[in-house]
Amino acid sequence: MWSLPNILTVIRLVAAPMVAVMFLYFTRPYADWAALVLFVGAALTDWVDGYLARAWKQESKIGAMLDPIADKAMVVIEIGRASCRERV
Repeated sequence: MWSLPNILTVIRLVAAPMVAVMFLYFTRPYADWAALVLFVGAALTDWVDGYLARAWKQESKIGAMLDPIADKAMVVIEIGRASCRERV
């Protein structure tokens, strides 16, 4: 289970709530930039873990299950965070 692609997927799953946490600890526009960096990093990690899993023949059932969960968690948390922001 603990192959590099699966580790990257778990890191992305843990990073998803960190996008929202950025807005608790940083003021704007720093929170916006920090969340953007995390989101882009997660997107790149998504591509890398998929590529490595296929290239190294390390595809696994747990990876196939966790990968879409991590993707959806990132998107759902960002939509929730964006819908709760203050309107000026």
